[in-house]
Amino acid sequence: MLLKDRVYLYELREQFLQKIVDEWEVKWQDDFDEFVSFDTLKSKNAFLESLLADIEENLHQHLNGESKKYLFSKDFLRRFIFEYGGREVRIQTHSRTGIALYLGYENWRDFLEKNKDIDNQTVNINYVNVNESLLPALRKSHLLSLNNESYTVFQEVKPKSKKNLLRVLYGIIALVLVSISSYFLIGWWINRPFSVDELKDVQFKVIKTVGQYPQAVRIAYDLGKIRRARNVEVELGVGRIVSVGSIISYITQSNKLRDTISQTYFYPGIYHLKLIVNNRVIKEISHVVYSYPNQWTSWAHGVAYEKNWITSISSVNNYIKNGVLHFDPVHMPNEIKDNDKDFRQAIHALTQNLGVTFDSLTFEARMKNPESEGGEGCHNMELVAADKNFNHFGTGFTMIGCTDYARMVVGESIFRRPTPHQGKNYDLHEFGVNQDEWNNLKVTISGNLVEVFINKRQVFKNRFVLKEKAAEIVDIRFIFNGAGSIDWVKISNSYTGKIVYQTNFDEDENLRK
Repeated sequence: MLLKDRVYLYELREQFLQKIVDEWEVKWQDDFDEFVSFDTLKSKNAFLESLLADIEENLHQHLNGESKKYLFSKDFLRRFIFEYGGREVRIQTHSRTGIALYLGYENWRDFLEKNKDIDNQTVNINYVNVNESLLPALRKSHLLSLNNESYTVFQEVKPKSKKNLLRVLYGIIALVLVSISSYFLIGWWINRPFSVDELKDVQFKVIKTVGQYPQAVRIAYDLGKIRRARNVEVELGVGRIVSVGSIISYITQSNKLRDTISQTYFYPGIYHLKLIVNNRVIKEISHVVYSYPNQWTSWAHGVAYEKNWITSISSVNNYIKNGVLHFDPVHMPNEIKDNDKDFRQAIHALTQNLGVTFDSLTFEARMKNPESEGGEGCHNMELVAADKNFNHFGTGFTMIGCTDYARMVVGESIFRRPTPHQGKNYDLHEFGVNQDEWNNLKVTISGNLVEVFINKRQVFKNRFVLKEKAAEIVDIRFIFNGAGSIDWVKISNSYTGKIVYQTNFDEDENLRK
């Protein structure tokens, strides 16, 4: 087909489509809704049948009995409207004439005669959307200039309603919602909880230790059947102090399904290790770094000038004087820059098997923490004990007038949080003591009942919940804001009264009984 003939056929098609659009509201809107584009018609087959009937009726009115020779099939209409331009569509002479007659011309030659200016004038091709215009064919054709002045412009026929814009907006919103939903669904699927079957073969343990303390430790993990691990982390139970009660934990990262990790622990105590996969803790273990038998260790740590600090560990001989365990404050930074952020704490710890379980423990001590001897702050004396399963309690005593800072934590039960605490459900005002004088402090645990005594007077009694089964106590310690002093310590069975450990710090070595 000559390019010139093709241009006329495009013009015929464009006039045909424009006639349909112009008459849509009268002839087809009731059956096929408001016109948006030919591609969006809900029932193209029904529309083609209706259009074919309209064409046949029009030709019959003008040609009477001769109309039959110009009729064409519904399949031709489908190809002429929906496919022409995107692919080759043969248009026979009688079909061209039939469409020209429908458009009001006398015949095909009359159409050519009345549109002959198309060779010398700008061709204005009206289209409803790109797929129904000349544009698809232009992508595949090489247009040859018919004369030196010809060129083509495109004019968009805008819909008569704003519904088209609304549908576009609704489509965009729906696409965004589907994309967001898909993103979260995929994320959930990848990060969903691991099944019991996936977790049953997971191994996480300490496989080697070297030394007492500092102690070099080799930690191994094997994820077993877990195959959808995006990242693997091991929390090592140590960290960097930021402020009072705030520590940034040290965590190793790996993309391996099995690996070993080296860590050195410099201080006695129980270290809680966690295996974390895809940001989920899947296994936890506790590793105990023991003290030398019956020997207390003391050190201090804190924050000064926005930097954390910690002293080297010492044996019992360094800080026992005249039967009292007392940390020498000269080993701490001697200035506090910011009372809200900077702090100094002394820790005295004994980590060994103590022969009594968490649920049958009596922990007694005689303590003081006067400012004249290096004590400071309101919440400044605390007794802590922990068992092999990392069940622990912490009982904090304050100066009189500072009991808003008093706290009591046993297992998973928190009776008063450190400031800022949430509510005051438990009255701990009697946890305030005169810390310039010696105070006899006692914590008794029997089953799930905890009692606290100060100078032989009961000041607290309540029940608590443990996270893990009660196990043997392996760590007792004292934490002071400032230096702090301890006169004696006694550990016994709360049911039988049997003493399992006792010291009055009168000897270089504390004998376990």
